[in-house]
Amino acid sequence: MYGAPVTEPMEIPQEPPSYFAQVPAPLPEMKDATVGTLRLEGTLAKRLPPMPSGELQNLSFTNNKQLEAAQLMNDMRAAYSISRQQASRSRQIAKMKNTAAGKEAERLGKQAVAKGKNLTARNIAKGRAARFRAMQ
Repeated sequence: MYGAPVTEPMEIPQEPPSYFAQVPAPLPEMKDATVGTLRLEGTLAKRLPPMPSGELQNLSFTNNKQLEAAQLMNDMRAAYSISRQQASRSRQIAKMKNTAAGKEAERLGKQAVAKGKNLTARNIAKGRAARFRAMQ
């Protein structure tokens, strides 16, 4: 036989708890992982009110994402306003050019009828080119 004979259950001596020992923190509560909760996980945060802003020393409760999103929306609104104004101005210019071209065509058509000629767009272009060459 090896070792001392065993006649009683073995006891391991326990040290008394130390005065300086830290109490273990309680375990965190586990999240509900049911199918319904997981399905709604992305939508719940959108419905909750914003967290209050913390102090300068505690930046864990700031609403920086909301502020950045609001700034981005304002910038997009301003940019769209500028592009809308530019498009409106372009439409006005195109309308003025179209009106001027229509008046010019009507004027040339009346002149052709008065002279008894049928001027097509090609004949009009030839006449303009001839006048331009004569001016040089």
